[in-house]
Amino acid sequence: MPELPEVETVKRKLQPIARKVISSFWDNWPNGLKAAYSSKQISADMHGRRTLNISRHGKVVLIVLSSKKKGTARTERLLAFHLRMSGRLYLSRHGEKMSPRESKHVHAVILFTDGTELRFHDPRKFGLVWYGTPEQVKSYRYFTDIGPDALGLDFGTFRTRLLHHRGMIKPLLLRQDFIAGVGNIVADETLWASKIHPRKRVEQLSTAQIRLIYKSLQTVLRNGIMAGGTTLRDWKHPDNMEGQFQKHMKVYGRRGQVCPRCGKEIRRIVVGSRGTWICDRCQKL
Repeated sequence: MPELPEVETVKRKLQPIARKVISSFWDNWPNGLKAAYSSKQISADMHGRRTLNISRHGKVVLIVLSSKKKGTARTERLLAFHLRMSGRLYLSRHGEKMSPRESKHVHAVILFTDGTELRFHDPRKFGLVWYGTPEQVKSYRYFTDIGPDALGLDFGTFRTRLLHHRGMIKPLLLRQDFIAGVGNIVADETLWASKIHPRKRVEQLSTAQIRLIYKSLQTVLRNGIMAGGTTLRDWKHPDNMEGQFQKHMKVYGRRGQVCPRCGKEIRRIVVGSRGTWICDRCQKL
């Protein structure tokens, strides 16, 4: 958490900051800031830049900032956020009060000239913020290693990439260098819909099974986005609304409940060190 459906929801709900002009930047967690500049230098460099485009790749939100008209900072800048385990981006007004519990977990703030603030809230401090020229940001290992986005992936590319690997299918789906954006929820829901056991070896999959996994993956992603992602703990949208996909999940987190397809009790197992929910009647190994 958050996975592709959550991050796509964040991207869409950040559109109100498009074309806004930045006044300043602040952060208090250097370990999570990946840049060739200090926070003070970033704030000065951001000042006066306008947000041009907000996009997403996998689990990362990407914000392109305009070039400056004066000085040496003519090149566009790229600001990127990875929410990791507990990160959240949300919009507020400058000076808007927060509870002491909430405020201590805000680790970065972008202030716009109209008084809007974009706050990065991350209780577990696993999240990452990148800043620099597009070339600088994309030179970081995370971006050089990342695979194609799971939502924009065509079947031919998916099948070709799959056939270059061996081992269990679920751990492979979770690898961001294979395809970007899939997490535990999407993987479990996809494999249940495909009737594929998460320990099934990739090299044993038939073409029909590969096609079914691909189609199920696209369906799960689209349904997750339509539901606004999943709110299981405290993750929310930038406008403070909650996701609803947890109400539609068939297997993830439903240990002890019945499989909606066959009525067998859902089990929790561990696959590749990750908690995994399956119906072992539908998903035979």
